[in-house]
Amino acid sequence: MLSGEFAVVTIKKLSECTFLQAVEAWNKGFEGYFFDATTTVDRFITRFAYEGLSSDLSIVAFHDDQPVGLILSGVRTIDGKKVAWNGGTGVASAYRKQGVGREMMKALMALYEEAGIDVAILEAFRQNEKAIALYQQMGYEIIDQLLFLQNTEAFETNPFADAKKLPFTVKHGIPQDVRHLSFSDTLHPWQTQWQGVRDGESLIVLNADGQEVGYAIYKRSFDESGKPLQVSLLQCEVRPGHVQADDIVRLALSHAFAPWDVACKRTTFNLPASKERVVQSLASAGFTPSMEQVYMRKER
Repeated sequence: MLSGEFAVVTIKKLSECTFLQAVEAWNKGFEGYFFDATTTVDRFITRFAYEGLSSDLSIVAFHDDQPVGLILSGVRTIDGKKVAWNGGTGVASAYRKQGVGREMMKALMALYEEAGIDVAILEAFRQNEKAIALYQQMGYEIIDQLLFLQNTEAFETNPFADAKKLPFTVKHGIPQDVRHLSFSDTLHPWQTQWQGVRDGESLIVLNADGQEVGYAIYKRSFDESGKPLQVSLLQCEVRPGHVQADDIVRLALSHAFAPWDVACKRTTFNLPASKERVVQSLASAGFTPSMEQVYMRKER
């Protein structure tokens, strides 16, 4: 329990609550957020299952039996380690600056310890300085910046058309197809890991000998006529040390963001700034920043 100047807060596992209480906590906690995050019970349950969240590793804070905050969390086993991610932290506006967020994070860290979590990861909007400071106090470290680059215009010509003339071929498939690649980024931000990408696509770049030298994971959406509405790049990787790494990236981008002659929202989602080759290639094609997050990690 948390005794504060204005409140006494009790923290429970989400498995001890109803989804109705969780949704109320979510909607209160994300009121006035950077975008409209309002949800319903049906949408919340769908998202909970879709993203593989855990009711035993998620918590809800109550004041006088009213939900006033929550943290959603999930866990995956990656490379033999139990990796937990924070899927959303919110505190009702009337209870902010009273230590509720800190107490929820302390409770979550205790659950992580009990569950034997090896690595904890999260993302936070760069401008949310108070939340970032709290996470740092809890032992998280900023390990990267996450970029949302976008371009919504139609292109007269494919800006990466020259890459198609190279001695590579592209094999299209689903996100799971990259899991066996030795150079796949296993600790990519949680929403872009192949395990969590539903209805997504992948492409693998092969050299003349049929060896896998690069890949991309992306998602597309279409209108009722089949016209592309949005293409979101989630990952783009190249086999380390390849002498034609720039060309492989350009070829992957050429296929992932096609067709280029159609105006639609082409964007990156949580693209690590450390992927400089990808960032520079997109910048050269006229992609510009729209927002940014920080990527944080805590090792046990």
